[in-house]
Amino acid sequence: MAFDEFTQMTLTGINLGLMYALIAIGLTLIFGVMRIIQYAHGELFMLGAYVLYYWFAVLGWPYWLGVIASAVVIFCLGAVLQLLLFRPLQGRNILYPLAVSMGLIFIISSGGLLVFGSVVKGIPSDISGGTMVFGAFYTYERMTISAVSAALIVGLWIFLQKTTIGMAMRAVSEDPEVSSLQGINTSRIHWIAFGLGSALAAVAGCMMGTLLSIVPTMGFVATMKAFMIVIMGGLGSVPGALIGAMILGFIDSFGTTLISADVAYIMGFLAIFIILVFRPAGLFGQQWE
Repeated sequence: MAFDEFTQMTLTGINLGLMYALIAIGLTLIFGVMRIIQYAHGELFMLGAYVLYYWFAVLGWPYWLGVIASAVVIFCLGAVLQLLLFRPLQGRNILYPLAVSMGLIFIISSGGLLVFGSVVKGIPSDISGGTMVFGAFYTYERMTISAVSAALIVGLWIFLQKTTIGMAMRAVSEDPEVSSLQGINTSRIHWIAFGLGSALAAVAGCMMGTLLSIVPTMGFVATMKAFMIVIMGGLGSVPGALIGAMILGFIDSFGTTLISADVAYIMGFLAIFIILVFRPAGLFGQQWE
Protein backbone atom coordinates (compact mmCIF):
# COMPACT_ATOMS: atom_id res chain seq x y z
CA MET A 1 0.00 0.00 0.00
CA ALA A 2 1.38 3.37 -1.01
CA PHE A 3 1.77 6.05 1.68
CA ASP A 4 -0.62 8.46 -0.07
CA GLU A 5 -3.31 5.73 -0.18
CA PHE A 6 -2.83 5.06 3.53
CA THR A 7 -3.11 8.79 4.25
CA GLN A 8 -6.27 9.06 2.14
CA MET A 9 -7.95 6.20 4.01
CA THR A 10 -6.83 7.60 7.37
CA LEU A 11 -8.29 11.04 6.62
CA THR A 12 -11.53 9.47 5.42
CA GLY A 13 -11.65 7.31 8.56
CA ILE A 14 -11.27 10.38 10.78
CA ASN A 15 -13.98 12.20 8.81
CA LEU A 16 -16.42 9.27 9.04
CA GLY A 17 -15.59 8.66 12.71
CA LEU A 18 -16.35 12.26 13.71
CA MET A 19 -19.68 12.24 11.84
CA TYR A 20 -20.62 8.85 13.32
CA ALA A 21 -19.71 10.22 16.76
CA LEU A 22 -22.37 12.95 16.50
CA ILE A 23 -25.09 10.33 15.91
CA ALA A 24 -23.84 7.92 18.56
CA ILE A 25 -23.18 10.52 21.27
CA GLY A 26 -26.75 11.77 20.88
CA LEU A 27 -28.07 8.24 21.28
CA THR A 28 -25.90 7.41 24.29
CA LEU A 29 -26.73 10.77 25.92
CA ILE A 30 -30.44 9.93 25.79
CA PHE A 31 -29.82 6.46 27.21
CA GLY A 32 -27.45 7.70 29.90
CA VAL A 33 -29.91 10.28 31.24
CA MET A 34 -33.27 8.54 30.65
CA ARG A 35 -32.35 4.83 30.55
CA ILE A 36 -34.37 4.30 27.37
CA ILE A 37 -33.20 2.97 24.03
CA GLN A 38 -34.31 5.35 21.27
CA TYR A 39 -34.53 3.12 18.19
CA ALA A 40 -35.96 5.95 16.06
CA HIS A 41 -32.76 8.01 16.45
CA GLY A 42 -31.86 7.41 12.78
CA GLU A 43 -35.23 8.78 11.67
CA LEU A 44 -34.42 12.11 13.38
CA PHE A 45 -31.07 12.00 11.54
CA MET A 46 -33.07 11.66 8.30
CA LEU A 47 -35.46 14.51 9.19
CA GLY A 48 -32.49 16.75 9.99
CA ALA A 49 -31.11 16.20 6.50
CA TYR A 50 -34.49 16.98 4.91
CA VAL A 51 -34.92 20.18 6.94
CA LEU A 52 -31.55 21.39 5.65
CA TYR A 53 -32.45 20.33 2.10
CA TYR A 54 -35.61 22.44 2.02
CA TRP A 55 -34.12 25.48 3.74
CA PHE A 56 -30.80 25.45 1.88
CA ALA A 57 -31.41 23.83 -1.52
CA VAL A 58 -35.06 24.86 -2.02
CA LEU A 59 -35.56 28.14 -0.13
CA GLY A 60 -31.99 29.37 -0.57
CA TRP A 61 -31.04 30.01 3.08
CA PRO A 62 -27.28 30.16 3.81
CA TYR A 63 -25.97 26.62 4.40
CA TRP A 64 -24.84 27.03 8.02
CA LEU A 65 -28.01 28.93 8.91
CA GLY A 66 -29.91 25.94 7.52
CA VAL A 67 -27.84 23.57 9.70
CA ILE A 68 -28.61 25.64 12.82
CA ALA A 69 -32.30 25.79 11.89
CA SER A 70 -32.35 22.02 11.39
CA ALA A 71 -30.77 21.45 14.82
CA VAL A 72 -33.32 23.76 16.47
CA VAL A 73 -36.30 22.13 14.73
CA ILE A 74 -35.20 18.59 15.61
CA PHE A 75 -34.32 19.66 19.18
CA CYS A 76 -37.91 20.87 19.58
CA LEU A 77 -39.30 17.72 17.94
CA GLY A 78 -37.21 15.52 20.25
CA ALA A 79 -38.34 17.47 23.32
CA VAL A 80 -41.99 17.14 22.26
CA LEU A 81 -41.59 13.40 21.65
CA GLN A 82 -40.10 13.01 25.13
CA LEU A 83 -42.86 15.02 26.79
CA LEU A 84 -45.76 13.35 24.96
CA LEU A 85 -44.59 9.77 24.41
CA PHE A 86 -41.70 8.84 26.68
CA ARG A 87 -42.34 10.80 29.88
CA PRO A 88 -45.60 8.95 30.64
CA LEU A 89 -43.67 5.66 30.35
CA GLN A 90 -40.76 6.73 32.58
CA GLY A 91 -40.12 4.16 35.30
CA ARG A 92 -42.30 1.50 33.72
CA ASN A 93 -41.22 -1.72 32.03
CA ILE A 94 -38.31 -1.06 29.64
CA LEU A 95 -40.27 -2.77 26.86
CA TYR A 96 -42.87 0.06 26.73
CA PRO A 97 -40.54 2.87 25.56
CA LEU A 98 -38.80 0.30 23.37
CA ALA A 99 -42.09 -0.46 21.60
CA VAL A 100 -42.88 3.26 21.25
CA SER A 101 -39.51 4.05 19.66
CA MET A 102 -39.84 1.13 17.25
CA GLY A 103 -43.32 2.34 16.31
CA LEU A 104 -41.85 5.78 15.66
CA ILE A 105 -39.53 4.25 13.07
CA PHE A 106 -42.47 3.15 10.93
CA ILE A 107 -44.48 6.34 11.52
CA ILE A 108 -41.64 8.74 10.67
CA SER A 109 -40.19 6.76 7.75
CA SER A 110 -43.65 6.11 6.23
CA GLY A 111 -44.62 9.73 6.82
CA GLY A 112 -41.36 10.75 5.16
CA LEU A 113 -42.24 8.75 2.05
CA LEU A 114 -45.66 10.44 1.89
CA VAL A 115 -44.34 13.97 2.47
CA PHE A 116 -40.94 13.92 0.73
CA GLY A 117 -41.58 11.20 -1.87
CA SER A 118 -39.27 8.39 -2.91
CA VAL A 119 -37.17 10.47 -5.32
CA VAL A 120 -33.56 10.67 -4.17
CA LYS A 121 -32.50 14.21 -3.22
CA GLY A 122 -29.08 15.74 -2.70
CA ILE A 123 -27.75 18.80 -0.91
CA PRO A 124 -25.28 20.71 -3.11
CA SER A 125 -22.14 21.73 -1.27
CA ASP A 126 -21.15 25.40 -1.25
CA ILE A 127 -17.56 24.46 -0.37
CA SER A 128 -15.37 23.48 -3.31
CA GLY A 129 -11.74 22.62 -3.88
CA GLY A 130 -9.21 20.85 -1.70
CA THR A 131 -5.55 20.52 -0.82
CA MET A 132 -2.84 17.86 -0.69
CA VAL A 133 -2.16 16.36 2.77
CA PHE A 134 0.93 14.09 2.85
CA GLY A 135 0.31 13.11 -0.76
CA ALA A 136 -3.46 12.58 -0.40
CA PHE A 137 -6.11 14.94 -1.78
CA TYR A 138 -8.46 16.14 0.93
CA THR A 139 -11.45 18.29 0.01
CA TYR A 140 -12.19 21.51 1.91
CA GLU A 141 -15.74 20.22 2.37
CA ARG A 142 -14.65 17.11 4.31
CA MET A 143 -12.08 19.21 6.18
CA THR A 144 -14.80 21.65 7.26
CA ILE A 145 -17.17 18.84 8.25
CA SER A 146 -14.43 17.22 10.37
CA ALA A 147 -13.56 20.52 12.07
CA VAL A 148 -17.21 21.38 12.83
CA SER A 149 -17.94 17.87 14.13
CA ALA A 150 -14.85 17.97 16.39
CA ALA A 151 -15.81 21.45 17.64
CA LEU A 152 -19.33 20.26 18.49
CA ILE A 153 -17.98 17.24 20.40
CA VAL A 154 -15.59 19.45 22.40
CA GLY A 155 -18.39 21.97 22.95
CA LEU A 156 -20.66 19.21 24.27
CA TRP A 157 -17.91 18.02 26.64
CA ILE A 158 -17.49 21.57 27.99
CA PHE A 159 -21.28 21.89 28.30
CA LEU A 160 -21.49 18.66 30.33
CA GLN A 161 -18.51 19.54 32.54
CA LYS A 162 -18.91 23.27 33.14
CA THR A 163 -22.56 24.30 32.88
CA THR A 164 -25.28 23.87 35.49
CA ILE A 165 -27.54 21.94 33.12
CA GLY A 166 -24.67 19.75 31.95
CA MET A 167 -23.65 18.89 35.52
CA ALA A 168 -27.31 18.17 36.31
CA MET A 169 -27.42 15.77 33.34
CA ARG A 170 -24.39 13.93 34.67
CA ALA A 171 -25.92 13.79 38.14
CA VAL A 172 -29.22 12.41 36.82
CA SER A 173 -27.27 9.90 34.75
CA GLU A 174 -25.42 8.71 37.87
CA ASP A 175 -28.42 8.52 40.23
CA PRO A 176 -31.79 10.03 39.28
CA GLU A 177 -33.36 9.51 42.73
CA VAL A 178 -30.57 11.23 44.66
CA SER A 179 -30.48 13.99 42.04
CA SER A 180 -34.20 14.59 42.54
CA LEU A 181 -33.72 14.76 46.33
CA GLN A 182 -31.02 17.38 45.81
CA GLY A 183 -33.49 19.60 44.00
CA ILE A 184 -32.68 18.81 40.38
CA ASN A 185 -35.75 18.93 38.16
CA THR A 186 -35.24 15.53 36.52
CA SER A 187 -38.24 15.93 34.20
CA ARG A 188 -36.70 19.12 32.78
CA ILE A 189 -33.32 17.44 32.40
CA HIS A 190 -34.94 14.53 30.57
CA TRP A 191 -36.53 16.62 27.81
CA ILE A 192 -33.40 18.75 27.43
CA ALA A 193 -31.23 15.63 27.08
CA PHE A 194 -33.67 14.07 24.60
CA GLY A 195 -33.80 17.29 22.56
CA LEU A 196 -30.02 17.71 22.64
CA GLY A 197 -29.41 14.11 21.57
CA SER A 198 -31.93 14.53 18.75
CA ALA A 199 -30.30 17.80 17.62
CA LEU A 200 -26.90 16.07 17.40
CA ALA A 201 -28.47 13.43 15.13
CA ALA A 202 -29.93 16.22 12.98
CA VAL A 203 -26.55 17.95 12.61
CA ALA A 204 -24.98 14.61 11.62
CA GLY A 205 -27.75 14.24 9.01
CA CYS A 206 -26.95 17.70 7.66
CA MET A 207 -23.22 16.93 7.48
CA MET A 208 -23.68 13.59 5.76
CA GLY A 209 -26.49 14.96 3.58
CA THR A 210 -23.93 16.74 1.40
CA LEU A 211 -21.96 13.50 0.94
CA LEU A 212 -24.82 11.00 0.60
CA SER A 213 -28.16 10.75 -1.17
CA ILE A 214 -31.19 11.78 0.92
CA VAL A 215 -34.08 9.31 1.04
CA PRO A 216 -36.77 8.71 3.71
CA THR A 217 -35.29 5.28 4.51
CA MET A 218 -31.75 6.53 5.22
CA GLY A 219 -32.38 6.45 8.96
CA PHE A 220 -32.02 2.66 9.13
CA VAL A 221 -28.31 2.68 8.31
CA ALA A 222 -27.70 5.58 10.70
CA THR A 223 -29.45 3.70 13.52
CA MET A 224 -27.41 0.57 12.80
CA LYS A 225 -24.14 2.53 12.88
CA ALA A 226 -25.14 4.32 16.10
CA PHE A 227 -25.99 1.08 17.90
CA MET A 228 -22.81 -0.64 16.71
CA ILE A 229 -20.84 2.28 18.14
CA VAL A 230 -22.59 2.51 21.51
CA ILE A 231 -22.26 -1.26 21.97
CA MET A 232 -18.53 -0.98 21.27
CA GLY A 233 -18.07 2.01 23.56
CA GLY A 234 -20.58 1.03 26.25
CA LEU A 235 -24.18 2.20 26.69
CA GLY A 236 -24.38 5.63 28.32
CA SER A 237 -20.69 6.48 27.89
CA VAL A 238 -19.95 9.61 25.83
CA PRO A 239 -16.16 8.95 25.65
CA GLY A 240 -16.98 5.35 24.70
CA ALA A 241 -19.23 6.57 21.87
CA LEU A 242 -16.41 8.77 20.54
CA ILE A 243 -13.84 5.95 20.62
CA GLY A 244 -16.31 3.47 19.13
CA ALA A 245 -17.16 5.93 16.35
CA MET A 246 -13.51 6.38 15.43
CA ILE A 247 -12.98 2.59 15.39
CA LEU A 248 -15.98 2.10 13.08
CA GLY A 249 -14.92 5.04 10.92
CA PHE A 250 -11.50 3.49 10.30
CA ILE A 251 -13.02 0.06 9.69
CA ASP A 252 -15.43 1.50 7.13
CA SER A 253 -12.74 3.54 5.39
CA PHE A 254 -10.02 0.86 5.19
CA GLY A 255 -12.42 -2.08 4.74
CA THR A 256 -14.42 -0.42 1.95
CA THR A 257 -11.35 0.82 0.08
CA LEU A 258 -9.25 -2.32 0.37
CA ILE A 259 -11.99 -4.96 0.07
CA SER A 260 -15.68 -3.96 -0.16
CA ALA A 261 -18.45 -2.18 1.76
CA ASP A 262 -20.10 -5.52 2.61
CA VAL A 263 -16.90 -6.87 4.12
CA ALA A 264 -16.48 -3.61 6.06
CA TYR A 265 -19.91 -4.24 7.63
CA ILE A 266 -18.83 -7.74 8.65
CA MET A 267 -15.57 -6.39 10.05
CA GLY A 268 -17.56 -3.90 12.14
CA PHE A 269 -19.62 -6.68 13.73
CA LEU A 270 -16.46 -8.76 14.21
CA ALA A 271 -14.91 -5.82 16.09
CA ILE A 272 -17.98 -5.69 18.36
CA PHE A 273 -17.68 -9.42 19.04
CA ILE A 274 -13.99 -9.14 19.95
CA ILE A 275 -14.59 -6.13 22.24
CA LEU A 276 -17.51 -7.82 24.03
CA VAL A 277 -15.48 -10.97 24.63
CA PHE A 278 -12.93 -8.98 26.65
CA ARG A 279 -15.19 -6.12 27.81
CA PRO A 280 -18.81 -7.41 28.08
CA ALA A 281 -20.14 -3.91 28.88
CA GLY A 282 -18.20 -2.24 26.07
CA LEU A 283 -14.95 -0.28 26.24
CA PHE A 284 -16.16 2.34 28.75
CA GLY A 285 -19.56 0.95 29.72
CA GLN A 286 -21.03 -0.39 32.92
CA GLN A 287 -23.50 -3.16 33.61
CA TRP A 288 -27.10 -1.90 33.55
CA GLU A 289 -29.99 -3.61 35.33
